[in-house]
Amino acid sequence: MNTQRKTLGLALLLVTAAGCESILDVAPINQVPEGAAIISPATARAAVAGLYDGLQGTNYYGGTFLHFGDLSAEDVVHTGTFTTYREVNQNTITADNSAIEGMWDGLYRVVGRTNIVILKVPTVTGLDPVERDQMLGEAHFIRALTYHNLVKFWGDTAASGLGVPVRLVPAPDIPSSAAITRSTTGAVYTQILSDLSQAEALMSAVNETRQASLGAVRAIRARVFLYQQNWAGAEAQAEAVAAMGYTLAPQFSDLFTPDGNDTPEDILRVNFTATEFNLLGFYYRAKGLAAGRREITPSDVLIRAWDADTNFDGTPGSYNPVDLRGVWNVAFQGTTKYGSKYPTSIGAEDLHAIRFAEVLLIQAEAEARQNKLGEAEATITPIRTRAGLPALGLDTLTQQQAIDAILQERRFELAYEGDRWPDLVRTGRAVSVLGLVGREFQVLYPIPLNEIDVTIPPLVQNPGY
Repeated sequence: MNTQRKTLGLALLLVTAAGCESILDVAPINQVPEGAAIISPATARAAVAGLYDGLQGTNYYGGTFLHFGDLSAEDVVHTGTFTTYREVNQNTITADNSAIEGMWDGLYRVVGRTNIVILKVPTVTGLDPVERDQMLGEAHFIRALTYHNLVKFWGDTAASGLGVPVRLVPAPDIPSSAAITRSTTGAVYTQILSDLSQAEALMSAVNETRQASLGAVRAIRARVFLYQQNWAGAEAQAEAVAAMGYTLAPQFSDLFTPDGNDTPEDILRVNFTATEFNLLGFYYRAKGLAAGRREITPSDVLIRAWDADTNFDGTPGSYNPVDLRGVWNVAFQGTTKYGSKYPTSIGAEDLHAIRFAEVLLIQAEAEARQNKLGEAEATITPIRTRAGLPALGLDTLTQQQAIDAILQERRFELAYEGDRWPDLVRTGRAVSVLGLVGREFQVLYPIPLNEIDVTIPPLVQNPGY
């Protein structure tokens, strides 16, 4: 995303964020200041920049969303002071958890911004049609991405189960914004795929890395199909992404530089600076010289999975991983272990919303689910090679063994990137892996209590809360 877009996004913040802090954080259209409406090419560009500003939020890609995607699972543990984080780590979340509410509000705030852009940009005169369509394509894409991020935390995995509320236009007034219900998960996915199709039809950007592009559309569609268990669709979309020329970065460490330098693996990165920072490194890194707060840290379970000799006793000398990802992702300050994937606490790294390694993992899993084990082996081997590891030999395993090996590879490749918990939920393994017997309802996050209190009729809560 270019600097002009980021700067203009801040100028338009009132347009996209005015109004109430709940009821899905959608600003009623009649509360937008007349002088700040989307009425010119400049204000249209500013509104689109506001979409990316929303992705940067510390409740979204800048923090909580990525933190909780791992903290709810077994590979990351809470070592800090936030009680809201401790609840997530222990799978004892309550409906009044303020961090969960902040995450919900942050994602719906982005949805609200996309709705305003989609409504207003077509009415702006003076916009070149190609630029106008690209803007609209980006808005449809970001809405699709965000609804998928919502449904995978709050929605039932069954298509007929309850998903999340879907709003596609700004509410005209407060009573209208309060009248919202939850759509089925199937209906949410239908809308996600519709938005992705709209984005693909409108976009002209092919493989930009800091804004939505055709490459990002196809990569996210592959991810969505994986969650829907549309294995053939996921495989085909992953192959379409590969055909666009993306390749793996030569070294795993190339992906996580202090400023987020470009790599051939980048599909979509969320832009950050030392001023508009993310909290990933700060929350993972140790206190003291590492300059973090160590609110969360890699678990001994993950460390022992990386260290094949099984003699890890908590000391630096006992940690000897062969996997280069384990070498990069875990560091020690004295005897204190911490997560080192993000190399600074400044937060200027441009974080990946999706990268090509994930697309290859999607393709490999989709192939294995179709019992194409030879193809899956060829797809995943470059990731293993980069990590300094031999081929898995998937074609010598049973189908289930091959699938399990690919899921383990996802675990190692995408550690701290917010995917472990959604992976456990989508594959139906969260309860068994985390020992949630008697607390099975924690597999879905609670609808925030404040959101239920302001909707008429109240939103249906997920069972158990």
